[in-house]
Amino acid sequence: MEDHVQKYREAYEELSDLLTHAVALIDAQSGYVPNGDREFYAERIFTKMVCHGLSLQRLTPSPPFPGDELWDISSSYAVARSLIETYEALAYVSLEPVDEKEREFRFLLWKLHAQERRREMLRLIGSAHPEALGIETNIAALRSAILGHPFTSTLSPAFRGKVARGETPPYHLSRAERDARTGIDRDYHAAVIMHLSAHVHTHPFSIHQLFDFRAGNPDCVRLMAIPLRYCSAFLGRAILGIRQLFAPRVPVMPPHLLQIITNWGEVLSKGVKNVG
Repeated sequence: MEDHVQKYREAYEELSDLLTHAVALIDAQSGYVPNGDREFYAERIFTKMVCHGLSLQRLTPSPPFPGDELWDISSSYAVARSLIETYEALAYVSLEPVDEKEREFRFLLWKLHAQERRREMLRLIGSAHPEALGIETNIAALRSAILGHPFTSTLSPAFRGKVARGETPPYHLSRAERDARTGIDRDYHAAVIMHLSAHVHTHPFSIHQLFDFRAGNPDCVRLMAIPLRYCSAFLGRAILGIRQLFAPRVPVMPPHLLQIITNWGEVLSKGVKNVG
């Protein structure tokens, strides 16, 4: 079998095995009432992440490759980017070990950002829905809670000003800062998002590649395997976090799966330029 097809199959099978275990993790929580916001959101965000992975799996072509097949590289890369960004939210609100005061602050910030975004969308469409009044009430309560929170006093005046002006960010830390705290190589993470975005956005680069694609061509097979590998790295990291959070209600992890997660964990922590 051609080497590029074999490597593609390996990438596909790794992601498939991770998804199978991730679904089993979700199923294992059936009937369990989450203990507080940390578990509540962890379960739901992880499920969202797994749904992205299953969608990517369905978009992925399988060997043998018909020569007349159209490969939707842009959609594959878009779903992969969504999965990775979902991991970022999961790590921020539930997986990263922080003290209870900071975690409480993170949930308040995350919820306020969402409410402000929702209000802005309703404003842009000129909605007169009664929901808008409830959103204003929620925003006022959340903003007051954040500005009066003891953790907020440790942050910069510039950050507190953003909250007061209604410009609340979803995170109080930059991606690089969050990566440092969770042990992810910042350059690798940035390169992954940049690479995926190059195909998601409708720029000359992505348009040329779409029409230059030939199903089964070695270069095309290599490009279609890339989002599978990226997602395996971040999904593996999420699985470890969810297993730790929800233990002992977790299925047994097959040894080969732990090896896959360990291998990708090495890439996440060191980046490809430092793995050798």
